[in-house]
Amino acid sequence: MEKGIIAAPAKVSGSGTLFRIERGLSPQELRYFLLYWDKVVIPTTNIMHLALPDEDEMISTGIISRPRVTFSGSFNGETIAAAQILAQTTIAKQLIENDKNIDWVLHQIGNEIILPSNEVIKQQAIRIDLVNMLPAPDESVAIPDILEFKERRSDELKQLHQVLDNFYLEILASPDPSLQTKAVVSNLTNAILDVQKSASERWKIARKIDISAEINLNVKDILSAAAVGAIFDFYNNLFTIPIGIVVGIAASLIKVRAKVCSTFKPSKEKQVFSYISQAHRENLLK
Repeated sequence: MEKGIIAAPAKVSGSGTLFRIERGLSPQELRYFLLYWDKVVIPTTNIMHLALPDEDEMISTGIISRPRVTFSGSFNGETIAAAQILAQTTIAKQLIENDKNIDWVLHQIGNEIILPSNEVIKQQAIRIDLVNMLPAPDESVAIPDILEFKERRSDELKQLHQVLDNFYLEILASPDPSLQTKAVVSNLTNAILDVQKSASERWKIARKIDISAEINLNVKDILSAAAVGAIFDFYNNLFTIPIGIVVGIAASLIKVRAKVCSTFKPSKEKQVFSYISQAHRENLLK
């Protein structure tokens, strides 16, 4: 199944008449999307269009699209900010419910997924942080070069997605403190190393991408109530797995923890329902 991501174009905030763009998607994050995802949807609105770096060229790839959500009425800074999130979840709901040929997830900038109150359910989840792992070309790399690499190395990239899916399922299978010794961690390490080796032969990778995925512990037909409780209780304490992928002094890590989080309602029966990602910096995830 193809992998699709529905991303917000920026992290925004608003209060009264004040509207602020805290940070937009970076050129490297967009190149990460192009490299690792089959479809990338970044909604916009009729109220304010938050442009992407190299937007026209990004859209011309056919991978990135920018559907427009229309709102009516009067707006201030707070409601303009809220409309950006509502546009994302409006499009996400349509795609998750109607386009079953693609495995869709949400993506936002920041440490938590922000959702409209009427689209939220609170539930137990596992958050997995992959720290300093995934190579992504920076803005010096031309977009056609990324697409050519993606086509030529498609088997490796598909394998990485498959290994990640298996890793998430392993987390759901049982709370096991020996997880770092299991084949699934070795397979994940090897899959990432394969992509890193291929990418480093092609480009200079200055920084890697950290990703955080939130895994639904109420996935239909996978977990019993007892299993959910056992997994949540075990990972209530942060579980860290060092990985033998070291760049300079920044070691690669897998961090696993349990949390009660806000889940997007249409994603309640999905395995992984949201991602956060950004270029690695020291002590990014704590």
